[in-house]
Amino acid sequence: MIVGTEDTIETVRGSYARDALLSGLALEQAYGFNPFQFGVIGSSDSHNASSPSDESDYSGKLPVMDGSAGLRTGAVGIAMDRINLVTRWSSGGLAAVWAPDNTREAIFDALRRRETYATSGPRIAVRFFAGAHLDPDWLQDQDGIAQAYQSGVPMGGAIRLSDGESPQFLVQAAKDPLGAHLDRVQLIKGWVDASGQPHETVYNLAWSDGRVLDARGDLPPVGNTVDAIDASYSNRIGAAVLNAWWEDPDFDATQYSVYYVRVLEIPTPRWSTFDAVKLGDPPMDPVSIQERAVSSPIWYVPNR
Repeated sequence: MIVGTEDTIETVRGSYARDALLSGLALEQAYGFNPFQFGVIGSSDSHNASSPSDESDYSGKLPVMDGSAGLRTGAVGIAMDRINLVTRWSSGGLAAVWAPDNTREAIFDALRRRETYATSGPRIAVRFFAGAHLDPDWLQDQDGIAQAYQSGVPMGGAIRLSDGESPQFLVQAAKDPLGAHLDRVQLIKGWVDASGQPHETVYNLAWSDGRVLDARGDLPPVGNTVDAIDASYSNRIGAAVLNAWWEDPDFDATQYSVYYVRVLEIPTPRWSTFDAVKLGDPPMDPVSIQERAVSSPIWYVPNR
């Protein structure tokens, strides 16, 4: 089922990990090797011995520059709110690993096979599989994940297809049990054409609240329940679970391709909004953000 596409907006070439993924495809097409077949994780990056991943409990990243709510918002008079280096950050990320056992060996093996994904902080659960014979009924079956492993490859893997086959994908996404509902599930496809030029497209696969795609395949915003007065939000919008089965409608068996999944939450308060409530000040922009999860890619390699 084709559910629509959404054009991407680029800023500076090379500023996104997907640019490296596309460069890897071009190198593989031209020279037969891909040095950018990497998985993804999310992690916090701070210089104050903390690892915050919750916007409501943010402790900053640089003790002297943003170690308090007053420093981060400029309330102490140093005008840190003017310094993009500090104010544009979110709290931190989490690394997620799919391993059969909670052991060092199993987790390390999962990291090596790239069966990992990143979140911007929430504990969103994401499954992502590709293959030529994936059944949409597996999304509801109790043993559907086992069947997907048997018939396809999980995130981090690569697929080759027989003549006449096209890639199919299964995606399961579930909200953080203690967090916000989900807005949408998107699949990002990158490929290189015969001349080696990279391309990318965003497909909307599943979404909440009965919204309808427009003629271009774009999806209206889910809405925003964030109340800046008390830094709260409501799960009256969004969905707890979003699943999708999808087959690439634009598949070209001769093109090197890469696919990965992005899952967006409904808007929730940013750390700066929580800080503003503590200080009794108006919040800085953005008042809310959309936390997310991003899967490791799955690559398609043409038969040559």
